[in-house]
Amino acid sequence: MTPAAQARVWASVAARIEEMAESRPAGTVQLPIPTRHVFPQDFPEGLKPRLRLFLSVDLVGSTSYKQSRSVWSPEILSFYRNFDYALQAQYRAFSEGHRTALPAPEFWKSNGDELLYVCELQNLSHAHAVIHLWLAALNDYRAMGGDAAKPMDVKSTAWIGLFPAPNAEIFFRRGAPPPLSAAGDPMLAQADIRDEWYANPNNPAITRDFVGPSMDTGFRLTSWATPRRMIVSVDLAFLLTGAYTRGVGPLRLHFSGKDKLKDIIGNQPYPTIWIPVGDERERPVPDGRRADGISTDRQTIRGHCESIIEQNYRSITPLFLAGARHEDFDWVPPYILNSILRQWQDEVRYRTEVTKVVLLD
Repeated sequence: MTPAAQARVWASVAARIEEMAESRPAGTVQLPIPTRHVFPQDFPEGLKPRLRLFLSVDLVGSTSYKQSRSVWSPEILSFYRNFDYALQAQYRAFSEGHRTALPAPEFWKSNGDELLYVCELQNLSHAHAVIHLWLAALNDYRAMGGDAAKPMDVKSTAWIGLFPAPNAEIFFRRGAPPPLSAAGDPMLAQADIRDEWYANPNNPAITRDFVGPSMDTGFRLTSWATPRRMIVSVDLAFLLTGAYTRGVGPLRLHFSGKDKLKDIIGNQPYPTIWIPVGDERERPVPDGRRADGISTDRQTIRGHCESIIEQNYRSITPLFLAGARHEDFDWVPPYILNSILRQWQDEVRYRTEVTKVVLLD
């Protein structure tokens, strides 16, 4: 795959969408150059494009375990404690050996006995590094307790999402009822909370959530995960099959066919792509084709990913890495930039209109 492969994919996608798009309102500003340096000076930080990596780790058989035992909490609680400790320890060890500090996976939330983490990706080596750290943490967690007290097993899934389009962030205030915005409007209040959060992401009074087609896909994919197979989304797999920088090695992606994910990409078959974990690791196969039909050839996997992405450009994440130095990942497709800019223009216009109404009242 040539360095410009990603650019070609998304250039063709952008052309399709622009052809199918409805006529734009008068006065809409168009962004002529696909670059991340085109936003006005007063553009909200929370509307600038960001590619986020999401990671899920889930206890296997936890429900039956809790239902069948009178004393279950020590084992379950140790999962929450030990896995996070293993992940942070791996990140510290990695950071000590690298000059450039890269954002660590941050705890997002728990969903029953599932822990969810998020990380804003900076560049391609960052994406590879985080997955390597995550795999190491999974193995470290399994090794905790020694042979006499093995912890409950876990399964894992990883996916990516581009924000604020086609996915979105939602913000909430904790505790006391939130103060109304100047216009007393929920849409403007959400924008105000967003700006407040980006001005101080450590503000304990604000929490956020993530929604969108990429999130739906990621949560659907968790059903395919097993303790020995970490499932990855098709767009993440495409990213990981790109070039990687020195010091962060390639990941052994596997492709084992396609299956349907309910309500995802129109219920069409979705590639089953995974990374081996623990005992599932094996020696490389010379031609990338195993006897069981599973392919490990990077170009074959990349081809499957590219095909799915091109056919489902409305819902699958365009790839953009803010700190990328590779030609194929350092830009945002024009239609995404125009969508983000229109969102901001609509917000400014709406704020002006609502404020005028309030003043008249």
